Amino acid sequence: MKQSHDVIVVGAGPAGATLAYELGKRGIGVLVLEKEKLPRYKCCAGGVTRKAAKLLDFDISEVVEDVIYELSFNFKLGRPYLGQHSQPLIYTVMRDVFDHFLVKRAQQLGAVLIDGQKVTQIQVSADWIEISTTDNIFRSRLVVGADGAYSVVARELGMVRSMEYATGIESEIVVPEEEMAKWKSRVQIDLGCIPGGYAWVFPKRNHLSVGAGCLASKARHLNRHHQKFLNSLGISSYTIARSSSRLIPMCTKGRFVWQDKALLLGDAAGFTDPLTGEGIYNAIQSAQLAAPVIENSLVRGKVGLQDYQQIVEWKIMSELRIARTLSKNFVRFPRLAFGVFNQSEEVWRAVSNLMLGEINYAAIKGKVGGFRGILNRLLRF
Repeated sequence: MKQSHDVIVVGAGPAGATLAYELGKRGIGVLVLEKEKLPRYKCCAGGVTRKAAKLLDFDISEVVEDVIYELSFNFKLGRPYLGQHSQPLIYTVMRDVFDHFLVKRAQQLGAVLIDGQKVTQIQVSADWIEISTTDNIFRSRLVVGADGAYSVVARELGMVRSMEYATGIESEIVVPEEEMAKWKSRVQIDLGCIPGGYAWVFPKRNHLSVGAGCLASKARHLNRHHQKFLNSLGISSYTIARSSSRLIPMCTKGRFVWQDKALLLGDAAGFTDPLTGEGIYNAIQSAQLAAPVIENSLVRGKVGLQDYQQIVEWKIMSELRIARTLSKNFVRFPRLAFGVFNQSEEVWRAVSNLMLGEINYAAIKGKVGGFRGILNRLLRF
């Protein structure tokens, strides 16, 4: 027997879980399908910026591994620039715990989770969307793709286009307590040691998440660069609890994220920040932007979901376009990018305020006189 629901969300990451929560608040029935059994590990630095945490109307402290007040920026493992702030800039989390925490919040509001269900086919009719998994057939009035870089929703509905990819490798390193103490409340970002990208260290409660990422087109030697970075930190001899890699999708101009009965969120839509690699903020934001559009369609009878495209163009894609231009310059000239940090407190204030959610890329661009002003600053340094 086919199970029917108002909305089926495919994927139980931050985007899918947040949408299920937001729709639950509106009294809309939601089924969340997740291909893995929860909780499930995901390769991710696990940085929830303060601005991302502020989007949520509940406290996440019970799943926070460490609270970050300092960011250390290095160029090719040299002398660092240390940026500090009195407020928390980032909360580090383990994605299996964090994602499951968000799902449970949605379940408290009536969302139904069925995990271990890999979607294999999606068929659209005049009245219903029929979703087949390896075990069952479900149908709904709307379907939402929150299923990441390899989105089956996007593929099945012909919404795969205008995307470029980065590649990330990460290792979870178990180190002694005295080593962990050195990293307490501090994230390290290294520019220049990864061609076309950067490397990072994010402290968790009992280990370090150490990774490297770059554009997929430059990822041929990423494994080797990642190992070199581990060696440079003096921690390569410690236990590697887990190591994995993933593709990071980034949308480009002309990306359509809706159809009459379907929406894409988060990584499935390519909403990762091209400059920082952050995906959680826009995953949550896209879900919160989608919820009232879905409510208007299902409850108030408004035809179509095109309002979602318009609002993400304004709120998300316009920001990503600025971030992409900045990223191209910083990746091309990492020494100059580091020099800007090292010689200008104004830049650190902008970066910290960006993580706090007090300004956005558009405000920074306007403040420095557009891209020409940014380029002039790079050239000056």
